[in-house]
Amino acid sequence: MEEIAVRSWDNPIIRESHEWMLKVGRGLKEELVLVGGWATYLQARKLDSRALPSLDIDFVALRENFGAIEKHLLANNFVPVSFRYIKYYRETLDGELREISLEESKEIPPYELRELFLDILWDEKVSPMSFAHPYVKVLFEKELYDEIGDLRVALPEVILSMKFLIEKNKYRGQKQIKDLVDIYVLATAPGELDFGIFKLLYSHEKFNLDWVIRYFKENEEFLASVGRELGIIFDREEFLFIINELKEALGG
Repeated sequence: MEEIAVRSWDNPIIRESHEWMLKVGRGLKEELVLVGGWATYLQARKLDSRALPSLDIDFVALRENFGAIEKHLLANNFVPVSFRYIKYYRETLDGELREISLEESKEIPPYELRELFLDILWDEKVSPMSFAHPYVKVLFEKELYDEIGDLRVALPEVILSMKFLIEKNKYRGQKQIKDLVDIYVLATAPGELDFGIFKLLYSHEKFNLDWVIRYFKENEEFLASVGRELGIIFDREEFLFIINELKEALGG
C-alpha cells in the first residue's frame, strides 16, 4: 500500500518528523509523553526489534500544561490549525525540504507542498476542536512511560491499549494497516508484556480485541510482506496466542 511504502527514511518528511519529535519531546520533557508511531519505533528499538518510522508526531499531555506547551510550539514555528499543529515545507528539486510560512504555503503548487503534523491528546479537552483521551491522566499519575533518548516514551502496554481503541473510530484502510503493523511489532517484541497495565487501562476505557484478530487475518499476507521488509520473522501463531491470552485476561 502506498502509505506504507512512503514510510522510509528516504522520505524527507520522515527525517524532519524524527528531528522535531526529538526536539519537542526533549524541550518539553516534563510536560509531554510520546505515543503513537514514533513511540512504537523507539520502544521496538529498545526491545531489540524493528518498526516503521512515523509520518506524524503524537504526544499526550495534561490540560494544566497547555499554556507552556503551546508557547513552546509557537516559538518553534508550529502553526495551530484546528486540533493540530503543523509545519509547512516546500520540496526543492533535489528532494530536500525548505520550511515556509502558512502564507507562503498558499502560493505554491500542491505537488511541492509538504506538511508535518504534530498532534496532542489531552486528559481534558482544551478547546472544542481538541481531543481528550481516557488513558492520559492515569498514564501521568502512574508514570507509565520510559525515558528513551532523553524524552518520555509511553510503555508498550500503553501504546498497544491506545491502538486497540482505534476500532471505535470505525475507519479502515492505510492508517489502520500501519497501526496493525505497530501492534504486531510491540506484541511480539522480545520481553514480557505486563497484563496488569492492560487491566488498569481497560478499567478506564474498554477496548475490543476481536477487530485486531479479524483485521490481522484479513491482511495477513500483506503484514507478512511488511515484516520481511523490516527484517522481522513473521509468526502468525505467536501473535494470535498473545492477543487471545490478553483477551482472556481481560475477561474474554
